[in-house]
Amino acid sequence: MNLEEIRKNNCELGIEMTQFDGCFPRVSNKWLLTEINNKQVVSFCNSNWEIAYEFSNVPDNKEAIDGKIKFKNISTKLYQANMSIFIKIENWSRQNYVLMPAAVYNGNRFEVSKQPYPPILSKENKIGIDIPITITDVPRLDKYNGVSNIQLRAGDMSTPAVGFYNPHNKRGFFLITTQNTPIGENGIGIKESGSSNDAIISLSAPAVRHNNKYGMCTTNEQSDDKGYNFNENEEFTLKFRLYFFECSNVISLFNYFFNIRKDLSEKVKLYHEIPFSKAWEIQEKKYNTYNWMKEQEFYKISTADSIFGEWQTGWVGGGMNSYPLLFAGNELSRERAHKTIDFLFKKTQSPSGFFYGIIYKGTAYGDNFKNMEDANFLLLRKNADVIYYIIKQFILLKELGIGEKIKNYWEKGLRKACDAFLRLWKKYRQFGQFVDIDKEEIIIGGTASSGIISASLALASDYYKHKEYLSVAKESAIYYYDNFVRKGITNGAPGDILQCPDSESAFALLDSYMVLYEITSEKRWLEMAEDTACQCATWVMSYDFDFPKSSAFEKRGIHSAGTVFANVQNKHSAPGICTSSGVSLFKLYRATGNELYIQLIQEIAHNLPQFLSREDNPLTILWNFDDNEYNGDLETNELVPPGWMNERVNTSDWEGKENIGGVPGGSCWCEVSNMLTYIEIPGLYIQKDTGFVCAIDHVDAKVIEEDENKLVIKLENKTNFCAKVKVFVENSNERVKPMGQNSLLHCQEVIINKHSIERLLINR
Repeated sequence: MNLEEIRKNNCELGIEMTQFDGCFPRVSNKWLLTEINNKQVVSFCNSNWEIAYEFSNVPDNKEAIDGKIKFKNISTKLYQANMSIFIKIENWSRQNYVLMPAAVYNGNRFEVSKQPYPPILSKENKIGIDIPITITDVPRLDKYNGVSNIQLRAGDMSTPAVGFYNPHNKRGFFLITTQNTPIGENGIGIKESGSSNDAIISLSAPAVRHNNKYGMCTTNEQSDDKGYNFNENEEFTLKFRLYFFECSNVISLFNYFFNIRKDLSEKVKLYHEIPFSKAWEIQEKKYNTYNWMKEQEFYKISTADSIFGEWQTGWVGGGMNSYPLLFAGNELSRERAHKTIDFLFKKTQSPSGFFYGIIYKGTAYGDNFKNMEDANFLLLRKNADVIYYIIKQFILLKELGIGEKIKNYWEKGLRKACDAFLRLWKKYRQFGQFVDIDKEEIIIGGTASSGIISASLALASDYYKHKEYLSVAKESAIYYYDNFVRKGITNGAPGDILQCPDSESAFALLDSYMVLYEITSEKRWLEMAEDTACQCATWVMSYDFDFPKSSAFEKRGIHSAGTVFANVQNKHSAPGICTSSGVSLFKLYRATGNELYIQLIQEIAHNLPQFLSREDNPLTILWNFDDNEYNGDLETNELVPPGWMNERVNTSDWEGKENIGGVPGGSCWCEVSNMLTYIEIPGLYIQKDTGFVCAIDHVDAKVIEEDENKLVIKLENKTNFCAKVKVFVENSNERVKPMGQNSLLHCQEVIINKHSIERLLINR
């Protein structure tokens, strides 16, 4: 493929050189590549530059082309400048779906409410059942017909990429690049003019966002980007890959991206640091030391003494954190987990059956940041979460042989909560985002916020033998697929982002489709699950970010691959999914045999424990949150106690360049994700008939001998801790059998001492 073939796709490539005054463009020149010869010299700001470009076909993908453009300064120094390639897209339409993974979905073309953090919609926003999707002030393309421009750094995205789907000609496009060049981090942008039918996609080095950059809930922070000072004879090369492909719909765009997201990054290497079992021991001790509320007898969600840090139903852990402690905890942990469930039903359930969103010092509060005394104002996703995890705990208690510990009023209370969801569905044919739990009315509608409710009701239908629960589970799952997944927008699950696109609703919907598939065996749910999983993948870091050399993460050897962006507003990645193990990805692999799914959960799960502060390798707090939401009494430069984890994996500079790769204080929801991973994700997966082995835990596994009767696997533990590895063994024809819940409860465990090797014999 060459420039002429690219031109056939209504695209023209060019280069741009810009000199800056601070972050403000002072001088800029552009050249189309068709206007200059390869290795031609161009002049810019009294300096001469040799431009050399090369395009080549990509093996095994006739739809892709690799591009390299070398810039070489062959004369005098050039101060404060950057170099860009640009792609002019002709016949552009604002109906095109634009994707920048983890940052921009459908161009973020939504209504905007400019509010400081934490935002909440109110009557001024014309809230109601059919409110249009309304987001905070995040980077976006204009919803209407004005000039709009998005400028991002590579670290603002899970993969440095931009793509779009054109519904008029059923074509798709992606540009993927690397994080940086020797002169700094790359920038990716897209600009629409207000008058002509074209758009410009750009790739620049280094990234210089003109005028403004993004900070929490605002696009109006002054940019502190600067150009690079080029010396004489200095050169660098911008590398990228372009894809032009047939694309029937938005779903196809995501499916295509899932297969190419790692094309320009090296295969993710898994670094072994601490086994799942040892991380579990540390966290169980931490929970019983710091998270137990002695007076009211429940496990709180963090260590902070704040209205947000004591009890929040679902979402960040309330009623969910008891599940792993009940599953794998010692006698004390199980007793306290039991009491936590009791607290949920005795102290947090309203007369209507819904659970209050927040309990602080024995008083119920609501989820309206502007009026938290209104305890009836509820982010409904919280209840959807807790129903799902409480039913899993009921099932677990029965499988443990102690079903008698399930109190009668627990089962009545949970059924009362399910019935409240049924009444809401019958009334509105949606669940909305925020509801009044006393009036049983939707306050703010739309969004995929409560996407996991389909899984919750499906499990409830099986547990209570209640057909109507399953009927509504199916109806709501189809509603979410048609109105959100199919449109490439899953949004509104976190209560502090208005209705921005987010990963939490995507992973919740994945759970729903997999639970429905397991319960009904209907293939349609599996197909929906696959489409949803491709959208989930856009939120997951596909490579290891190159953290600044002086940052805490670089010094500690932190690796970002497998971390998950929560939403487009809070521009950081995080350890794990909020709040889930991601077990549905493993289930989806078993149901389909597509190894991309098990690779994805392998990276998410494996890299979680590295963010755990440990006695032998503690984290140090570099800065504190202003609202002290999670910090407790910790101060800057203080060591983080063992077992604490924080959600920040800053690859962007939304909180300042000095905090990229920094460690803020705090203890929060990712600890629950880590504990759920230990009880739901096998440390080692083995297909004994095919010899396929996947180590997810912090061990190496390799088949060293096999014949028709046996399989011998070498297991090596290179860490400083003893590893108790949960092993999931099956034949390939057993993959299609549903796992259901609590599948690792009685699985085989292999003990591997620190710095040692064991051989595992599997009989075929």
